[in-house]
Amino acid sequence: MRLRLWLAVVGLIAAIAPAAAFPDKPITLIIPFPPGGSTGFTAKVLAEQMSKVVGQPVNVEAKTGNFGINAIKEIAGKNDGYTLMVGSVITNSMTPVMHRDKIGLDYDKEIIPITKLAAFPSVLMIQPANPANNVKEALARLKSASGKLRFGTDFPGTYVDIDFIMLGRTADLKVSIRSANGAVAILNDLVDGKIDMAMLNVATASAQQGKYKPLAVTSPARLSNFPNVPTMGEAGFPDIGTSNWQGLFAARGTPPEIIRALHKAAIEAMNSAGARDEIAKVNAGVTVSPSPEKFAADIKSEMATWEKLVPEVMALPQEQ
Repeated sequence: MRLRLWLAVVGLIAAIAPAAAFPDKPITLIIPFPPGGSTGFTAKVLAEQMSKVVGQPVNVEAKTGNFGINAIKEIAGKNDGYTLMVGSVITNSMTPVMHRDKIGLDYDKEIIPITKLAAFPSVLMIQPANPANNVKEALARLKSASGKLRFGTDFPGTYVDIDFIMLGRTADLKVSIRSANGAVAILNDLVDGKIDMAMLNVATASAQQGKYKPLAVTSPARLSNFPNVPTMGEAGFPDIGTSNWQGLFAARGTPPEIIRALHKAAIEAMNSAGARDEIAKVNAGVTVSPSPEKFAADIKSEMATWEKLVPEVMALPQEQ
């Protein structure tokens, strides 16, 4: 009798005891690209600072390939808040539109945005040996030589594709695409002459200075790491240069209180002096969302733009 009573009391206490505070174990951030690009850089900064905020290890793991879909599928259904994705405008705004037929799940029903984290300008670049000294001159040389503009990207269906389509139009060039696995691989293709131009995030560009000739940056003002490089506006192309943002995502179905906790922790982490200093070193900027709902609305607005451009982007000829 006493044993049964004791077990009943223990059961009652367990039932009414508050759940363990979130998080009570390590968190994993999945990235869709190889380390070395802007997404990996942002995830590393977030992990370092967020671990201090939540008091648990925050690890970064790459799940690359398949237009970012592999990373999306890695977090889908894991709705306890411990497996998250640091994605980007490419993988979480464009891929669900450009590669809807390949994604194999209902993106909106599986993934929930939490907050933007940072935004990275891009650097438009050519080979070091190219004699062109500005964007217009580089385009003119391509027009007279081949009439083609070959550019590099991670895969078809990224903001870089759209920027180069627009750039090619200005010089009446036939634009073609060569896919590579990550920003460093794209730079290698440029150095090897397999492409004519690249537009790489400023984190990679800052780390790889000397391997290319920068022609312009997509930021509104010149960058301290590239003080002598004009903006796209100064170069005569003010409307070219899509915002390359990174953001934090979770599986839809994650409890609202955990989403709120993750949003709060990510904001605190990215607004820390340590994060802001690291992001500023590569001329990028911390850009956080006031709420998950605002981030979701921003993405929906972008997706409406991409929807109109799907046929043109997907029709780009492929370079081998």
